[in-house]
Amino acid sequence: MKKKYIGIIDAKFGNLASVINAVKYLGHNYNLLNKPTKIESYSHFILPGVGSYNKAAKKLNSLGWYQAIKDLTDASTPLLGICLGMQLMFEEGEENGKIKGLRLFKGKCKLFSKNNKLALPHMGFNLVNHNKSKIWNNIPNPSPFYFLHSYRIKDVEDDALISKTNYGENFISFIEKKKIFGAQFHPEKSHKLGLKLINNFIEKI
Repeated sequence: MKKKYIGIIDAKFGNLASVINAVKYLGHNYNLLNKPTKIESYSHFILPGVGSYNKAAKKLNSLGWYQAIKDLTDASTPLLGICLGMQLMFEEGEENGKIKGLRLFKGKCKLFSKNNKLALPHMGFNLVNHNKSKIWNNIPNPSPFYFLHSYRIKDVEDDALISKTNYGENFISFIEKKKIFGAQFHPEKSHKLGLKLINNFIEKI
């Protein structure tokens, strides 16, 4: 088995400090990757993200990550997208104009429904009703995780496993298929349970 070596994708739109601190705290080796070079050296990849879907998608594509991520997932290399990183895994985003995503899952990222009259962004701890798969090992169901977002994935046309959270409506807060995982919440800011989820991703996937 390949030694655990984590590639953290740094396309200049990620909340890198908290992710780095979490991986370091858990005792895993990592490297920040601006461009997809020597990607075969890494056992796992994390795609963090905050900010605009439109700008992030263009940046990822211009750096060559769209093709690299497709190659990684085709080779069954584990990938975890966090917040905007998860949203980019879907087909399309509508923030600041429609733009194509990585298309790892079928679905679109849209603004929360204004009919709910709830404050945006959705911020703070909220419950995730998860599917008890391997990455959720020893994590209670439901469990609280930290969110900060105004856009969400409501529906997915896929055979992926999904977990849901309610904020005026049910939305997809976690998704997984094969070795591709997406968390709408920030596990790196979710205390012990978040660290457990990240460690499960690295140790059990």
